[in-house]
Amino acid sequence: MNHNSDLHMHSTASDGGYSPSELMKKCKDVQLKIVSLTDHDSVDGLEEAIQTGEKLGIQVIPGIEFSTKYKGKSVHILGYQFDWKDEELQRMLALQKQLRRERLDTIIEKLAKINLFIEPEQVIKHTDGGSIGRPHVAKALIEAGYVKDVAEAFDRFLAEGQAGYVEKSREMSVKEAIDWIHGTNGIAIVAHPDYYGVDGDFIDWVREWGLDGIEIYHRDHDEETVKRYEELTEAIESELGVTLYRTGGSDFHHEEYGRVREPLGITRLSDALAQKVANIRT
Repeated sequence: MNHNSDLHMHSTASDGGYSPSELMKKCKDVQLKIVSLTDHDSVDGLEEAIQTGEKLGIQVIPGIEFSTKYKGKSVHILGYQFDWKDEELQRMLALQKQLRRERLDTIIEKLAKINLFIEPEQVIKHTDGGSIGRPHVAKALIEAGYVKDVAEAFDRFLAEGQAGYVEKSREMSVKEAIDWIHGTNGIAIVAHPDYYGVDGDFIDWVREWGLDGIEIYHRDHDEETVKRYEELTEAIESELGVTLYRTGGSDFHHEEYGRVREPLGITRLSDALAQKVANIRT
């Protein structure tokens, strides 16, 4: 079975280190054939990624990764094959981008209280015009000499519970994210499910909200974890009489920084599973 696909990666349109076109060239370098750009709460990089992919012979599936809250936990929901040019969706994402900018000011204020001094411009320069995220703050902290890498910035200052953490003022629910994706004719997948500890609730998400699948294959899922989610997916299908999508990817940001460092092309998804997602609109 061929494994030349990766349906989870980020560009400078959110918190990745490469522009969409640079990222697609890196995909070509490692012989990926079906990919999806899934920037956080942003579709700003999709046009560039799709156009570059076409030139390079790479099939680019429109994607996004929504940040949501569920029972007080941060949960990410991936959307694929949705109408990313939908005007109402674009307005909602523009508002999310503005809220991220306002959140930055609060993060900077909180960091100053513990004698970590950075300016908004030091953070914004890393966004390349995309949405502002905590990894951009981490880069500014590195440049200022306060931490050695992104992992340390999160562990000491930016992760939930740390002094520089600020919740988004309005974070959508899992159901709202699924509704946005379905409302624009896409499919909704729970990303890296091992992060959350709510496996038992996924059947209700499928039954009540129409969750379409699970990201089983992820760089942070070892063989035992993969087996667990394969079995969970099969159990939900059997009980509810549905067919779920099984997706996966590297969650790539950059080789040299990020909470997990891994070169693009290491974590892959089978082409057969990726093609099922690609075929939704054909």
